[in-house]
Amino acid sequence: MVALTRFQARHHEVIRSFEPGEDWFYDYETDEGMEGPAFASPEHHLLEQPTLGPAGKVPRDWQRYLH
Repeated sequence: MVALTRFQARHHEVIRSFEPGEDWFYDYETDEGMEGPAFASPEHHLLEQPTLGPAGKVPRDWQRYLH
């Protein structure tokens, strides 16, 4: 998992989703989700900007799989 590797390498204990409509935080130290501060705009990437992932490996209907 890329995020876990980043935490181990750089000690970023807390992460926040940057996807449209998501505002969750996650703490790797406690292995728990949490509430956090509201961020200044923009709170997500541009909707016309592609989602990060290996080229050709992200399904076109990826949003359908979100919970």
